[in-house]
Amino acid sequence: MKQYPELCRKAEQTAGFSPSTPKQFDELSASIFNLTGHFLSSTTLKRIWGYLNEPLSTRRSTLDILSQFCGWTDYTDFEKGNLPEAESGRVGTKTINVEQDMKQGERLRLMWSPSRVCIVEYMGARQWKILESEGTRLKAGDTFCCSLIAEGEPLYLDNLVHDSMPTGIYVCGRKSGISFLREEKE
Repeated sequence: MKQYPELCRKAEQTAGFSPSTPKQFDELSASIFNLTGHFLSSTTLKRIWGYLNEPLSTRRSTLDILSQFCGWTDYTDFEKGNLPEAESGRVGTKTINVEQDMKQGERLRLMWSPSRVCIVEYMGARQWKILESEGTRLKAGDTFCCSLIAEGEPLYLDNLVHDSMPTGIYVCGRKSGISFLREEKE
């Protein structure tokens, strides 16, 4: 039985699924991290959702993180019935303004749920090339344009050329956003 049924329901709406398997709880954990920058273990989530029949002593910070994932400032705002934060606003996460922050030849590791990874190299003039990919339809050799990368937000690949064919726009991390790390050249 869910310990916080209304908060769980809102989190399921945000995630786009109701977790019912260990893998789905892992995916929910990754989505929460990607969107909020805070980690909640899949074991903690399993306890809150009643998937594990164990005693639950939920920390306030855990409820705050779940509330933030759903769009509220914290659990107090959620409990009071305040409306979630506005759909529009300033991006408050780690960002890369490609033309200012990247040099030709620099690489990024892009990650999004579930378990998708691409290593990309900046070619200059907002152009990127995929060097490696895992768990995604994108392939090594594909190219795209991108001028802004924001942690926890979807990443739009403009002018994607996939298998030598122009395919238009492709989105990575549509629901939970992406995370990224700078890669060192081998």
